[in-house]
Amino acid sequence: MPSKKKTVRKKLARPILWIGKRGLPGGTTGRELSELGHPIHWERSGAKAATLASELRPVLIILESERLTQAVRSQLDCVSELKSSLDLVVFQLRRTQTEHQAHGIDGVIVAGRGMAQQIRVILQTMQGSTSFKAAGRRAQKRNEKLKIDVQRLRNLAVKDDLTSIYNLRFFNKTLEAEHQRARRFGRDYSLIFLDLDGLREINEDRGHLAGARVLQRIGEFLHQHLRRMDLPARIGGDEFVVICPETSKRAARRVAERLRLGIQRLESSHGIRIGITASMGVASFPEDGNLSELVLQRADRALYEAKARGKNLVCCWGEFESADPADAQASVYLDSADSERLADLLANTERDQRIAEQPIVRPDGPERRRLN
Repeated sequence: MPSKKKTVRKKLARPILWIGKRGLPGGTTGRELSELGHPIHWERSGAKAATLASELRPVLIILESERLTQAVRSQLDCVSELKSSLDLVVFQLRRTQTEHQAHGIDGVIVAGRGMAQQIRVILQTMQGSTSFKAAGRRAQKRNEKLKIDVQRLRNLAVKDDLTSIYNLRFFNKTLEAEHQRARRFGRDYSLIFLDLDGLREINEDRGHLAGARVLQRIGEFLHQHLRRMDLPARIGGDEFVVICPETSKRAARRVAERLRLGIQRLESSHGIRIGITASMGVASFPEDGNLSELVLQRADRALYEAKARGKNLVCCWGEFESADPADAQASVYLDSADSERLADLLANTERDQRIAEQPIVRPDGPERRRLN
């Protein structure tokens, strides 16, 4: 019985794309390049080479030029656009001005004698030697660590370090942006001012570490039980504010009541009732003022009314009579005492955040041993 011969399909090597007006090199250089095992395709212009590269998927692109002219720059631009879509490395070959390289082009300049040998080394490195792969893995780990560090710094700039919700600085920027948007498009928004009842007692009875864990649970609760469009922020020790875009006062009150009941039933990670409540004040734009500071002030005044009525309540601005004549006249100006209190609160919180962001200097020598 005649034996069947197995047909082995040889894997074709990826080609090299040569761009230059003189054509492919001849002589010794041409023979050495032909021995590399990669078919060489020549193209005169960069624009046509870019089109050809999409079909060939070359392993290497070599651009031959005596000097960096505007035409060569155009060719480099055409070729560099392919880097995001094709698995190529762009190299530039010039016989003069080897100390310069075109801006925005990643690659290696090969020039002078032994050009074919240099290209051979480049191809071998691209195929992946042990040291090259190890260097690539190290570079990848560094890039991943750098991305994590950058993301962490971005979070520190806008997030509260303890509760992981937004901080005072980001709240101020967002409130002003939301106020301008609401004024321009004739929309409304509401603010929910939230203050925890009994956190001081928890700090005194169980310690500040227990109080910090309570604040963390409150941050997690607000993040999980608010809409994506709502923005919760911690602006003081146990004071929080929620921006509710496109929300009337009536709807914001329902949101606040849901938050109040949820905080009252909040449990720790061990399933134990935390035993803390929250008082809340609600104010809306434009119903309760045409300035963002005024809306914030009146939400704060409504919060203190809820505190005065026995805590664990939600109170909206307009549900109680104010003794301030400016409030009765619906003045757009802030009450001096309340504005000073809000200014002191915001300034002290910003100062605490700046202190927390300063690096910790650890001592050396005996003092360091005592710390450890």
